[in-house]
Amino acid sequence: MIYHHGHEYGTAADIAHRLGPDITPAKVRDWATRATNPDDRLHGLLDRHHIPGRGRGTTYYRLDQAATVERMTRTSTRGATRRLDSSLLAA
Repeated sequence: MIYHHGHEYGTAADIAHRLGPDITPAKVRDWATRATNPDDRLHGLLDRHHIPGRGRGTTYYRLDQAATVERMTRTSTRGATRRLDSSLLAA
Protein backbone atom coordinates (compact mmCIF):
# COMPACT_ATOMS: atom_id res chain seq x y z
CA MET A 1 0.00 0.00 0.00
CA ILE A 2 1.18 3.52 -0.73
CA TYR A 3 -0.05 6.95 0.34
CA HIS A 4 -0.48 9.76 -2.18
CA HIS A 5 -2.19 13.11 -1.56
CA GLY A 6 -3.81 11.81 1.62
CA HIS A 7 -5.26 8.65 0.09
CA GLU A 8 -4.18 5.05 0.42
CA TYR A 9 -3.58 3.15 -2.82
CA GLY A 10 -2.78 -0.48 -3.47
CA THR A 11 -2.60 -3.12 -6.15
CA ALA A 12 -5.62 -5.35 -6.72
CA ALA A 13 -4.03 -7.95 -4.43
CA ASP A 14 -3.39 -5.35 -1.70
CA ILE A 15 -6.97 -4.07 -1.88
CA ALA A 16 -8.44 -7.59 -1.88
CA HIS A 17 -6.38 -8.49 1.18
CA ARG A 18 -7.60 -5.40 3.06
CA LEU A 19 -11.29 -5.85 2.14
CA GLY A 20 -11.71 -9.42 3.33
CA PRO A 21 -11.28 -13.08 2.54
CA ASP A 22 -14.16 -13.25 0.05
CA ILE A 23 -12.70 -10.48 -2.15
CA THR A 24 -10.21 -11.51 -4.82
CA PRO A 25 -7.84 -9.42 -6.93
CA ALA A 26 -9.92 -10.42 -9.97
CA LYS A 27 -13.02 -8.98 -8.28
CA VAL A 28 -11.23 -5.65 -7.67
CA ARG A 29 -10.15 -5.52 -11.32
CA ASP A 30 -13.73 -6.37 -12.37
CA TRP A 31 -15.09 -3.48 -10.27
CA ALA A 32 -12.58 -1.12 -11.93
CA THR A 33 -13.63 -2.31 -15.38
CA ARG A 34 -17.32 -1.88 -14.51
CA ALA A 35 -16.55 1.62 -13.20
CA THR A 36 -15.59 2.66 -16.76
CA ASN A 37 -18.97 1.60 -18.23
CA PRO A 38 -21.44 4.53 -18.24
CA ASP A 39 -24.36 2.06 -18.11
CA ASP A 40 -23.15 0.32 -14.94
CA ARG A 41 -24.20 1.47 -11.47
CA LEU A 42 -20.51 1.46 -10.42
CA HIS A 43 -19.64 4.00 -13.13
CA GLY A 44 -17.04 6.48 -11.91
CA LEU A 45 -16.74 4.99 -8.42
CA LEU A 46 -13.35 3.25 -8.68
CA ASP A 47 -10.44 4.92 -10.44
CA ARG A 48 -7.35 3.06 -11.53
CA HIS A 49 -3.93 4.56 -11.95
CA HIS A 50 -1.43 2.73 -14.13
CA ILE A 51 2.28 3.22 -13.58
CA PRO A 52 4.44 1.96 -16.46
CA GLY A 53 7.30 -0.32 -15.53
CA ARG A 54 8.89 -3.68 -16.17
CA GLY A 55 6.53 -6.07 -17.85
CA ARG A 56 3.05 -4.60 -17.89
CA GLY A 57 3.65 -2.07 -15.13
CA THR A 58 1.47 -1.73 -12.03
CA THR A 59 -2.10 -0.57 -11.57
CA TYR A 60 -3.14 1.02 -8.28
CA TYR A 61 -6.63 1.49 -6.86
CA ARG A 62 -7.80 3.80 -4.08
CA LEU A 63 -8.71 1.86 -0.94
CA ASP A 64 -11.55 4.18 0.13
CA GLN A 65 -13.19 3.97 -3.30
CA ALA A 66 -12.82 0.18 -3.36
CA ALA A 67 -14.37 -0.04 0.12
CA THR A 68 -17.38 1.99 -1.08
CA VAL A 69 -17.83 -0.29 -4.10
CA GLU A 70 -17.43 -3.37 -1.88
CA ARG A 71 -20.14 -2.10 0.48
CA MET A 72 -22.46 -1.37 -2.45
CA THR A 73 -22.02 -4.84 -3.91
CA ARG A 74 -22.30 -6.56 -0.52
CA THR A 75 -25.58 -4.82 0.37
CA SER A 76 -27.09 -5.13 -3.10
CA THR A 77 -30.14 -7.34 -3.52
CA ARG A 78 -28.84 -8.38 -6.95
CA GLY A 79 -26.33 -11.18 -7.57
CA ALA A 80 -25.03 -13.80 -5.18
CA THR A 81 -25.53 -13.16 -1.46
CA ARG A 82 -22.31 -12.49 0.41
CA ARG A 83 -21.85 -12.52 4.16
CA LEU A 84 -19.41 -10.62 6.28
CA ASP A 85 -17.57 -12.65 8.88
CA SER A 86 -18.35 -10.82 12.15
CA SER A 87 -15.02 -11.94 13.62
CA LEU A 88 -13.32 -9.62 11.13
CA LEU A 89 -15.11 -6.65 12.66
CA ALA A 90 -13.72 -7.42 16.10
CA ALA A 91 -10.14 -7.41 14.83
